[in-house]
Amino acid sequence: MEFKALRPSFYPVLDEPAPADNSMEIVEVQGQRIVLIKRFGKIYALDNTCPHLGGSLGRGALKDNTVICPLHHWTFDLSTGRAVEGVPDERVAVYEVKAENGKIMGELSF
Repeated sequence: MEFKALRPSFYPVLDEPAPADNSMEIVEVQGQRIVLIKRFGKIYALDNTCPHLGGSLGRGALKDNTVICPLHHWTFDLSTGRAVEGVPDERVAVYEVKAENGKIMGELSF
């Protein structure tokens, strides 16, 4: 049996220029919920679910370059997805985003 590597694909997730700066928006892409965060002019895309108890990161708070889970305040770096408060070995998936043809596109692998 031969296995082929999964290739990431870009999917439209939102029309530009949303979200507004320093805000979050939860979107569903190919059945997967991600949170788009625009912070200091840059757009980030992370898995919306905190690995601790499944809290919605998109319902949390922003501080510096992090998002804070609303349930138990685990804090994740927007660029890497690594926990900076909580359990340091935990992380959430981070996806590449780009603007293309008036849409924000997110790179997801399946």
